Amino acid sequence: MEQELTYKKIAVVGLGAAGGLVSVLLTKNPYNNVFGFDFKQPFSTLLPTGGGRCNITFDEDDIKYFVSNYPRGEKFLLSVFSKFNQVQTRKLFKDLGIDTYVQKDKRVFPVSNSAQDVAKKLSSHLNVSNFNLKKEKVTSIYKEDDYFVIETLKNRYHFNYVIVATGGKGFEHINKTEHTIIEPKASLCSLDISENNYYKLSGLGFKNVVISAGNYKKVEGDILFTHKSITGPAIFKIAALSAYENFNDKNPLELNIKLTISDKSDIEDEIKNNCKKSIKNVFSKFAPYKFIEEVMTVNGINPDKQASQLNKTEKEILINSLINFKVHVKGRIKNSEIVTAGGIDLDEVNSKTMESKIYKGLYFIGEILNIDGYTGGFNLQNCWSDAYICSLNF
Repeated sequence: MEQELTYKKIAVVGLGAAGGLVSVLLTKNPYNNVFGFDFKQPFSTLLPTGGGRCNITFDEDDIKYFVSNYPRGEKFLLSVFSKFNQVQTRKLFKDLGIDTYVQKDKRVFPVSNSAQDVAKKLSSHLNVSNFNLKKEKVTSIYKEDDYFVIETLKNRYHFNYVIVATGGKGFEHINKTEHTIIEPKASLCSLDISENNYYKLSGLGFKNVVISAGNYKKVEGDILFTHKSITGPAIFKIAALSAYENFNDKNPLELNIKLTISDKSDIEDEIKNNCKKSIKNVFSKFAPYKFIEEVMTVNGINPDKQASQLNKTEKEILINSLINFKVHVKGRIKNSEIVTAGGIDLDEVNSKTMESKIYKGLYFIGEILNIDGYTGGFNLQNCWSDAYICSLNF
């Protein structure tokens, strides 16, 4: 009887990055009996990450800088990352059979450059007798006497502990746990602009631009035009910062984009020193001609003119298109989000344990929390850290 009491029956709802890893860690203790609930195979949500390469984390030791990459959850994560950071993550992955390397931009990837390989190796650790995969749809989670009840479309289960890791769309499961849910909104997503003539530039991108928008902090990164949106890491940052802002045709968000590292005087000098050259040749030093051509078309500037023939207004238009390119966001591209904002109110979760402050024995980890980060490995790092800290309780 005494030995039976040492066993812990634990449910993990959702087997993505956070839920999958916490299951791996929990099953290392033979006295944990772990039941994983998910329709998909464990870690399958990793497959599209990092362009199929799995951007595991970001190589940055300055914890304050690290958490500044999360529009929501910064203070909470200071506590979380002080207990398990990106260095410890890479060591843990090595112990699990996954070696990593750091790119020049500090993003961390597996040596295999394969998200599929990462998912396969992590999943292999779940081929143990104390892990039970239940491919059943969870409909409800609630407390009943001394147990937690999980109801599915097929069965009703009782557990000592429940860890919820259903990502940004699993809030209906916790309908009876009395937790506050911050309304989910698209965070990292592509944006729709009023100046949709630029969509004909589909495939054209700019690197290391600087974007200013409203009262939000300036962001840096790459952008890309597609046939129906403006996208890329810098755009994702703006989308995340403005996740709870409602903009439309009548109330757009103006983006001021510096497309080149050169300043106004640099461009003016280039025009002055090459006055006999065509506009095309002069401005193609700062931006692809395809872009310059579209700016000229929109503003009625004759592309056959020499640089010396530009009048003052035309010159200002072309220069501003490079150092202060303006577009107006009128909406988000539906279903383009990589990550959602919103989730369980962080005031109701203990950052030292990931346990609910309302129900002892109930835990929340990963994207179901009101935490979202920029691209670059930040969202996965949140999942890994949450999972590790949670596992220490068992």
